[in-house]
Amino acid sequence: MEIIFLVIGVVLFAGGAAVIVSEAGARRDTQPVQARVIGFSLGKSNNPNMASFHTVAEYVGLNGRKYYIEGSVGSSVPLHAVGQVVQVLTRAGEPERAVLKSGLSYILGSILALFGLAALGIFWLTFRLDIFSVVMAVIVIAWVVTKVRSAWRKEPPSLEAWNAYRRKILSTRLFTEESKDQILWADPIRLVSAVESYRKTNRFAIPVLFAIGLGLLFFSHYFYERTRTFLDSADYAVGTVVELRQLDSTDGDSTYSAVVKYRDGRGTDFEFVDSFSSSPPYCHTGQTVYVLYNRAHPHRAQIDRGVANYWLTLLLGALGGAFLLMGLHSVRRQLRWSAETS
Repeated sequence: MEIIFLVIGVVLFAGGAAVIVSEAGARRDTQPVQARVIGFSLGKSNNPNMASFHTVAEYVGLNGRKYYIEGSVGSSVPLHAVGQVVQVLTRAGEPERAVLKSGLSYILGSILALFGLAALGIFWLTFRLDIFSVVMAVIVIAWVVTKVRSAWRKEPPSLEAWNAYRRKILSTRLFTEESKDQILWADPIRLVSAVESYRKTNRFAIPVLFAIGLGLLFFSHYFYERTRTFLDSADYAVGTVVELRQLDSTDGDSTYSAVVKYRDGRGTDFEFVDSFSSSPPYCHTGQTVYVLYNRAHPHRAQIDRGVANYWLTLLLGALGGAFLLMGLHSVRRQLRWSAETS
């Protein structure tokens, strides 16, 4: 079932790359113009109760006309402050096409692409070219193709229609003095409430984010040292998966660990249960695997997965880094809010 990671990885990486390319295309051949934030709207939503605020900024275009631009990305807390100076990217020949300059699209696209690369990395580390893997890959790919074909319309849209639909969904909205009454302004009371709630939450959220991040990095280092110590003193052997042992969890789901039999350097047979369990199982019965074992205590053994021997270290390290980045982003955002509203 490693093929699932391949499918997910390709979809996420392609989606992230599409977001980055789309944002880069929207910025091509543009000129920066200063704008000032005048308020926040609910975007394209028809539900005034949705707590998603879009920045609305006022600026004078290259043609001398006044415009109001609405950010395409909304959030539960305003991304800017009223009165803040921002940049709008516009074209002299196409004043109706403008972009509110922000790195958020690049960040979101990069995150999607990185998750996609992570899934592709897992596929590369876990895929084994054998009959079982090939059969499961064919089944999964056939299922995906069937679902895509059933969801696809009889007449696929043209390239022009697709581009128009993409611009409608992803592009920013631009208003003039004549059309600015079409802006769906956010309720000021809800806006103030969201900002106050954000500030109160950050008082304990920021320390928690840093504590979790540092804690995960500590455990990442701990497992790295433990794994490195084991690998430095381990011997290699060839083993065979003789059984898949089912492990039941409290939530009713089951995972499977490989029971491996191998022979050490002295010719003695040993059997161990691999510490890694998954659903679907990582191995199948009868599969030949490479084994790492402690020569002084042969029962202390594991399947050799190459770089993936450090999978727990990498996972905890990535999560710890993500929590620290979220904490730093929250601190930066709070400092900016304090400076702009003081």
